[in-house]
Amino acid sequence: MQHHPVALEPNARQQRRSNNTCTLNMPPDEQEPLLSRSASPTDSNKTFVSGDESSTTVGEGTTRSIEDDVLPETSTLGRTINWPSAYILVISRVIGSGIFATPGVIVKSVGSVGLSLTLWVVGAIIAACGLAVGLEYGCMLPRSGGEKVYLEFTYRKPRFLASTMVATQAVLLGFTASNCIVFAQYTLYAFDIEATDFLRKSLAVGLLTVITIIHGCFRTAGIRIQNFLGWIKVGLVVFMIFAGLFAVALRPQGPDGKRSHFPTGPDLWKDTDWSWGIISTSLFKVFYSFAGLNNVNNSVSITALVTACILYLLINVAYFTVVPLDEVKDSGELIAALFFEKVFGARVGKTLLPLAVALSGAGNVMVVTFALARLNQEIARQGFLPYSKILASSHPFNAPLGGLIVHYIPSLLVIALPPSSEVYSFILEVEGYPGQVFALATSAGLLWLRYKRPDLKRPFRAWRAAVVLRVVLSVSLLAAPFFPPKGGRKKGELWYATYAVVGISVIIFGFLYWYVWIKLIPRWKGYRVEEETSVLDDGTTTYDRPFEVHPATIRDVRGSENKYTLDGNGFQFHRNSAQEKDFLDDEKIKSGYYAETEQLLKDVTGASRVFIFDHTIRRQPPGLAAAGRNLRGPVQRVHIDQSYSAALSRVPHHLPEDAEKILKGRVQIINVWRPIKTVQRDPLAVAEASSVDDGSLVVTELIYPNRRGETYAVKHDAGHRWFYKSGLTPDEVLLIKCFDSKLDGRARRVPHTAFHVPGTEDKEGRESIEVRALVFHEDDTLE
Repeated sequence: MQHHPVALEPNARQQRRSNNTCTLNMPPDEQEPLLSRSASPTDSNKTFVSGDESSTTVGEGTTRSIEDDVLPETSTLGRTINWPSAYILVISRVIGSGIFATPGVIVKSVGSVGLSLTLWVVGAIIAACGLAVGLEYGCMLPRSGGEKVYLEFTYRKPRFLASTMVATQAVLLGFTASNCIVFAQYTLYAFDIEATDFLRKSLAVGLLTVITIIHGCFRTAGIRIQNFLGWIKVGLVVFMIFAGLFAVALRPQGPDGKRSHFPTGPDLWKDTDWSWGIISTSLFKVFYSFAGLNNVNNSVSITALVTACILYLLINVAYFTVVPLDEVKDSGELIAALFFEKVFGARVGKTLLPLAVALSGAGNVMVVTFALARLNQEIARQGFLPYSKILASSHPFNAPLGGLIVHYIPSLLVIALPPSSEVYSFILEVEGYPGQVFALATSAGLLWLRYKRPDLKRPFRAWRAAVVLRVVLSVSLLAAPFFPPKGGRKKGELWYATYAVVGISVIIFGFLYWYVWIKLIPRWKGYRVEEETSVLDDGTTTYDRPFEVHPATIRDVRGSENKYTLDGNGFQFHRNSAQEKDFLDDEKIKSGYYAETEQLLKDVTGASRVFIFDHTIRRQPPGLAAAGRNLRGPVQRVHIDQSYSAALSRVPHHLPEDAEKILKGRVQIINVWRPIKTVQRDPLAVAEASSVDDGSLVVTELIYPNRRGETYAVKHDAGHRWFYKSGLTPDEVLLIKCFDSKLDGRARRVPHTAFHVPGTEDKEGRESIEVRALVFHEDDTLE
């Protein structure tokens, strides 16, 4: 007789507490859907084998993830955007205020036109390397979530650390302050108003405040305004392309009588500052201008990168051709305004076009603010923020007001605190530095996965040299603050490494937040963090992570296993040897073992027909998996695979032509669970059907592309009676009844789960195969 704390769910997910004992909390064996209201990561390394589909699909059609530890989402409406629409989406996201504001700041920092243009090319190359890493990850893990999903998948331990770090960085550094500054600068320039420190910051904060109120209280109007401003931005980008071509190709005579101010010969590299600290901060500004390429993982992003690179080089050359270098260096973020004025005159070039740039910046603020507010809302929904239920709610205006407030606070501080003359550069640098930590983590992680997980399918493989280059550059950029600029700190300027201190502080804060939330407080209060699913009043589903552990007695039936039957107790141990021993080849399993299992079920139950709809192999560690297969280690959560209605819905789903006839008779769903090796750890426990009344069962919805399913979570009840058989061998099977349509009082379903036995941590990991089958008794009645 074993005494263990068993994780049972008061609702879909509740809080479980334990005193350094094991938990028993296994997710449903339902092959993973696209969306699940009780999806939870687990500690075990696992992937799973599909049933009657390919290795990336299961009996339902599409799996929710390659491995359950990642929580992605896939639209049930499918991906309907075409190539041109995707291209416009990406290129409009990539081309923002950077090209209108950063060239002057960059050339002032590095000193020469030659190095400035070189950095734009280098930035494009590094962006291409980053895009290649993102494409390999995206094709290997085809789900939404981007960097968060990649890091969660790669760095599973310490648990929740990767997710927390990404969430912290997104909240603290996910601001739109840079475009607010651009809006303020160009608006004041267009109306010929002296840009004092107070006016610049006031106008930037005012824009941020107005947009927050519009999106928070008038969501529909906000979307319409941002769409209108988006078209202004698209028009401005097209205009810039032709203006650049005009300036470069025709070289019109400027007010000073010169046709070109572009330096030639030695002047191209004159006054170059080769300090690595200066070059690194300039690269951060270039990276900012290429941000957004990973929104779409296909040829669209590659084409958008090439387009942006050509456009940026063309416009930079146009700037240096039309505007004298000294004026470029003094222009700050207003280089585009000077260019417009010199090419198109005082009326159009000094007023209308800078105003268009300002409106374009405002449009970018609206788009990014709303997107980041939704991201903050999602972070709160997944439980990474305090007061998550409040921040995740869309009340009272059906808008992400909580996410907007979370976004507003850091944006306000970043605009208001740094000196006005350096605020734009500071923002881009402080965003870029922590970004290199994540670039390093994803790039190094990709190389590690190639070595550790060669079994994962990679439709696209990044060139190894590109990945290594990104790793080396990330390390170099992280080391840049240790290379001070020539001449040291100038009076009135920020210390040259302030951006690095702030960036490192954000990373440290994320780690401390994780340690206090996940480790310190749970250790102090005696509980372990898990996910809890709850639905808010507005329909928002949140994933909080508290839990409880309830002790339960699990009885070993060895020696008396023949007393327990499917109809009497809901489970049955049966001696049966299989011809298949290794379970390494899916095709052999389906062609051979399925037939053996069908006959076994007919012999034991007297069924007239058996239909196997999927199987799951559990095996640890995944590194031992053969290439091309998905495996899944034992996880621990009490569940029943199907609700009553979901079980019956499987019949027309799998057997549509025969459904009407066979549903008139008795229908069962039985799992046939067999060890591949003798079980030494993580045995399977079942709760006797008669000890678990229907009031203990909680429906958990699963949403697939082509149907809806349901499983049962189980609420705690001290009266539940738990059983297992120790040392189960490959010549024995455990039959688990998940559903029975017969209503004459016999067992209809049993909860089941794996559980941890203390002292078995060093034993060989459990390996098992579980086949799930519809079992029909066409001549039996339902009563």
